[in-house]
Amino acid sequence: MTDIGIELGIRAPIEAIERAAQIADDNHVEYFLVPETHPEFFGVNALDTILKISKKVKNVKLGTGIINVFSRTQEEILDSANQIHEKTDGKFVLGIGTSAPIIIEKLWNMEFKKPLSRLKNYSNFIKAKFQGQIYWAAVGEKTTKLAAENANGVIFFLKPRVQISNHIDLINSTLASLDKSEDKFNLISIIPTYFDVDSNQAKMTLAGYIGANEFYSTPLSNSGFQDDVRKIKSVYEKSGLKMAAQNVGDVLLNELTIIGSVYTCKEKINELIKNTKLKTIILGFDMPKDKYTDDFFTKLDKLLKSLQ
Repeated sequence: MTDIGIELGIRAPIEAIERAAQIADDNHVEYFLVPETHPEFFGVNALDTILKISKKVKNVKLGTGIINVFSRTQEEILDSANQIHEKTDGKFVLGIGTSAPIIIEKLWNMEFKKPLSRLKNYSNFIKAKFQGQIYWAAVGEKTTKLAAENANGVIFFLKPRVQISNHIDLINSTLASLDKSEDKFNLISIIPTYFDVDSNQAKMTLAGYIGANEFYSTPLSNSGFQDDVRKIKSVYEKSGLKMAAQNVGDVLLNELTIIGSVYTCKEKINELIKNTKLKTIILGFDMPKDKYTDDFFTKLDKLLKSLQ
């Protein structure tokens, strides 16, 4: 059985996050994740926010999706993780990752030095004194293999389905070589999701990640989308995000996102469940903060009820 989770985007205000978490909890969703980029520029402090909403939910597992291993010390992450783990009676998963150079260097003003070594060191330090689950964000094959060796699960994002399948096979073969059980390793993908007949917001999201972030554009190029990536990046650099979004094609859009009415989203989610080996699908609603309206939450509640 595939679990369902929810995550709002980095621009979501705290009020929207709390409301979505309550809807997820009421509908017996398995996970509710909180992302973090840089709280001073947009979004929230993920760990503080999870601690706050943990007082209002009863069933849903809370998690970070993700926090980076540069902007906090390993001791700070460990202390917060243990505090949340205790407050939630163990219903907390710690999602960590390297983030990307553009985030660490431009926003946090830190050197993006030896990211995988740092991630592994942080993970092992925390694991020794933390009773909960640690999931790694993984983009490339190397990080994916290391996640299988060092973590309890992996979190994918903007990963084409064929690459999801290949990377899951890599994880399972790595687990087998270490005599570790596949059953105890979670396979998660965050899928950008939109209740909209207009695909513009989804295209804006993809164009932003592809145009500005080599972390995502390079793997997509290597997965057969090199022409799409080349065109989007070229227009992004010359004319900006809005023009680049106009060059996001339907094939790429359908491969990476879920978009449509509540019914259409339900059908696409069920198709994804049927055709991938994912254990958990996180529906990621990344939108401008003014888009988290009453209508959005009504549709979210309706979708989650339809998936039960």
